[in-house]
Amino acid sequence: MQICKIDMRQLDKALELVWKVFEECDAEDYEQIGVQTFQHFIRWENMKEMLSRGEMVFFGAFEGSRLIGVIAMRSGFHISLLFVERQYQRMGVATRLVRRGAAYCLERNPELRQITVNSSPKGRKAYEAMGFHKLAPEQIRDGMRYTPMRIDV
Repeated sequence: MQICKIDMRQLDKALELVWKVFEECDAEDYEQIGVQTFQHFIRWENMKEMLSRGEMVFFGAFEGSRLIGVIAMRSGFHISLLFVERQYQRMGVATRLVRRGAAYCLERNPELRQITVNSSPKGRKAYEAMGFHKLAPEQIRDGMRYTPMRIDV
């Protein structure tokens, strides 16, 4: 498996994977408004704009030429998206993506001390297994359920 930076040419494929995994694994935990909020957030135009401004960076996990996982780091310290195809979950793909995302952030800011994430209900155990700690109880905003978490780097 290789972890590579995703550029504008690969953004479509990355967002397709994100939506597919969200629908398969996470959508059932959200009311319709939450699903719509997520769908709006990952629109290509929104992600393209953030990627162009350098506000967001994407990395993909590839098995050969097949994209199997995606992480998006925002503002140099926050995981905005972390999705791995169902058949590759629990195989260390997410952990490797988080490590790569954190390494990128540390390269850009050696003073960085923490990486944060707003974990989905199903993602929380995976983040805890990677060493993230809950910062507050589960919250809901715009129909999206999440638990604020962080890890020291």
